[in-house]
Amino acid sequence: MSYELILSSKFQAPENRKREAVRAAHDHDEATLLELLNHYLTLKSSRKSQTSNETRLLYSAAVKRFLEYCAKNSNRLEITRLESDDLEMWLVYLQAEGLKPLSITAYLNGVRCLYRALIWAKAATINPAAEVKAPRDPTPAHLKKSALSPALYRELVSAPLEKYAPDDPRRTRDGLLIALGGSGGLRAKEIISLDVTDVEIALKRLTVQSGKGGKKRIVPLSNELLSLLKSWLEVRRSLELMGEISPTETALIVSISRNASHGRRLTTHGARFIAKGYYVAAGLPSEMWGLHTLRRTAGTHLYRATKDLHVVADLLGHASVNTSAIYAKMDMETRRDALEKMEKMRDELE
Repeated sequence: MSYELILSSKFQAPENRKREAVRAAHDHDEATLLELLNHYLTLKSSRKSQTSNETRLLYSAAVKRFLEYCAKNSNRLEITRLESDDLEMWLVYLQAEGLKPLSITAYLNGVRCLYRALIWAKAATINPAAEVKAPRDPTPAHLKKSALSPALYRELVSAPLEKYAPDDPRRTRDGLLIALGGSGGLRAKEIISLDVTDVEIALKRLTVQSGKGGKKRIVPLSNELLSLLKSWLEVRRSLELMGEISPTETALIVSISRNASHGRRLTTHGARFIAKGYYVAAGLPSEMWGLHTLRRTAGTHLYRATKDLHVVADLLGHASVNTSAIYAKMDMETRRDALEKMEKMRDELE
């Protein structure tokens, strides 16, 4: 939200802010409540105007889902009069709708933020979502933090070569998609946000728009990634010449599905769906199907190769080396090697 939009917003003046917020809450006015939410995020959140579009979209989706629930409830719930029990029931409803714990947690955070905005506008006095806890993720901790073995990663990144014919563009695109996560260490959002102009073949590097905080970082290209990028850029250029991709499309990774999104920037949902197919073929459990498994794999293998957390933090774009320390804990092979060395030392002392 720009500075000019803030100045012109109906929520800028305190007296208007309360009046509009009270009315919007009573009428379940989705558009006005979302405007209040975004105004609050811009002025009062920790990142203020730098709050990512991804966060804004996620919170907006949460509020829309929440308002739909309140509106179709038999008592048409008044959102400024709800209690924590009402929010607990909403979470039960979301579970019954099939949402996973991580999605429910994200939705709960969005609604918490809406109530903080209403309290700021003096349209509400309490935040009924503040003490509500989202359901625990039943996924075993060892699976949530698991990385692929080097052999399994090699199998995954080469799988498109076996799945598709040599002239099928998915053969090249899918291999690059997997490698950007598993070798480049990119987040899902960072992968799909890449533009063709972010690739610098001569300098062997990528400019990556960080999925967290909106910062940019330079990622050097390994020989494998460089080769995959060269191949895909050639295929992409051919698709453009055949009219399959618009000359105005800037995205590096595009959809090749025969639907409305064909030739346009691949979505995070689309990228995860593609990766899921290869995970299933490799026999991996569903808990490891996310693209973040590839990023964890890159972090774990980087640490195993270098034993240097500063290198891992730099390449993966971590703000603190403490964040990267998780890869040292996750690296089962390094821990196993330590035990082997310990036993060898004991044998030598006998």
